[in-house]
Amino acid sequence: MFKLKTCPFCGGEARGWCRSATMNQADEIDYNGYVSCTRCPAKVRSTYQHVTGAEAIADAARNWNSRTVAPKAVHLDPEA
Repeated sequence: MFKLKTCPFCGGEARGWCRSATMNQADEIDYNGYVSCTRCPAKVRSTYQHVTGAEAIADAARNWNSRTVAPKAVHLDPEA
């Protein structure tokens, strides 16, 4: 299993889920994985469609956990 970081926007708890997307050429169902925040609308998707839901969620979890940190705001007014 994987550990999800908290939401970068609100600090909320994240959850992973998947849904079937399409039938591939081998007549298998491909899945899209998602990780979303439980408090705000933040959400990421798996990079690729996967044959199993677990692979799709793991891919989305890697995307969620590897996000970059926004730089701190810099005041242009030296007296601020």
